[in-house]
Amino acid sequence: MSDFITWLRDTWQAIIDWCYDIILFVVNAFMWVALQIFSLFLEGIRHVFSLIDPPEFISAGISAFTSSIPADVSYLLGATGFDNALAIIGLGYTFRLTRKLFTLGQW
Repeated sequence: MSDFITWLRDTWQAIIDWCYDIILFVVNAFMWVALQIFSLFLEGIRHVFSLIDPPEFISAGISAFTSSIPADVSYLLGATGFDNALAIIGLGYTFRLTRKLFTLGQW
């Protein structure tokens, strides 16, 4: 009788292990499909961005843009810390847009 109970317990454990493996397989399959869909979505976004032509002042380079600024204005911007101010403003906009992205526009 003890052998039968041991066999029954081992068989039951094998069935439970088999069911667990099936559930893990299904979960992993869903994760793989979700990752493939996300990858295709990101490739689509990359393709859309590649279709957008950059503006002329970006195509010419930042040096062409800054060389057209007169020397007096360039000195004034450097002395007043305009570059630091633009960096702080850019950081603020980046934070705001990131917060809107993660909260789905609720803020």
